[in-house]
Amino acid sequence: MNTAPEQVGGRRSSISDGPFTVVLRRTGATRTVPADRSLLEVVEEVVDVPSTCRTGDCGSCVSTVLEGVVDHRNTVLSLRARTAGRRVALCVDRSLTPVLVVDL
Repeated sequence: MNTAPEQVGGRRSSISDGPFTVVLRRTGATRTVPADRSLLEVVEEVVDVPSTCRTGDCGSCVSTVLEGVVDHRNTVLSLRARTAGRRVALCVDRSLTPVLVVDL
């Protein structure tokens, strides 16, 4: 199976472009994040989350990841934070694993 990113419509696509499950640990909610919606849009159905830019530039929606691997697409987190893998910008980041558990 080829999981290497490829160009689609002028942007890179990857395995993380597909749907995944988000578990909100504190609320106990589990939701599917479809390919055509952001993690933030789905999470907002359950809990209020601060958000300003919705483009991954401001950091207002950054949350803590408890389990899973994030596909970082934001510009706000440092290389160190990305490498640690414990923060997610809900507005633009996706999951590289089938399930992402967030501290919300």
